[in-house]
Amino acid sequence: MKELYIIGAGGFGREVADTVHTINERSPEYRLAGFIDDDASLWGRSLNDVPVRGGREYLKNLPPASAPCAVIAIADAKIKERIADDLDAFVIWVNIVHPTAIISRYSEMGSGNFLQADALVSVNTRIGNHCMVNTRSGLGHDAELKDYASVMSYCDITGTALVGKGVYLATSVSIIPGVKIGEYAYICAGSVVFKDVKANAVMIGNPAKQIR
Repeated sequence: MKELYIIGAGGFGREVADTVHTINERSPEYRLAGFIDDDASLWGRSLNDVPVRGGREYLKNLPPASAPCAVIAIADAKIKERIADDLDAFVIWVNIVHPTAIISRYSEMGSGNFLQADALVSVNTRIGNHCMVNTRSGLGHDAELKDYASVMSYCDITGTALVGKGVYLATSVSIIPGVKIGEYAYICAGSVVFKDVKANAVMIGNPAKQIR
């Protein structure tokens, strides 16, 4: 079994841990070695029976030959990016995919991604690195999710849509076919996006309008 650390001990991290338990119930794949979190007040505690081992320095101080697996369970794109850059040399980034997720054989996926229960990834889609697709969210044919993007539950990214680097889609967002979302944009819950979105924009409503 592969030794796995989850970086981030918040609610998202506990969701990832629960998914790992579900994966192992089907076919043992990972030994869940613990959470890694820079909040020192959590060190030594156990969250849902998973110990919090320490901060990032804990991983850096492991024996070089150990090469543990890891996934970042943090939704904030810029924090994820800093952590990934900091730990690239010390861990192997793995994809954690819930057994009920449906992934087309004709899709492409990088590393360090988390796909939650009932996620749907259709044909000829592309998912970058360190992305998250939460419960019952889907990517239609030929859609693309760039690095560090976070997709919350019940989102619908329709065919040929492009979700840029670091974008955050809150719960129940819908993106109309062919729309491009600029990097680090934030789309508020329940919004329906009919037109291209500029980088760093904050959008809300149906149809979605820029508020910042």
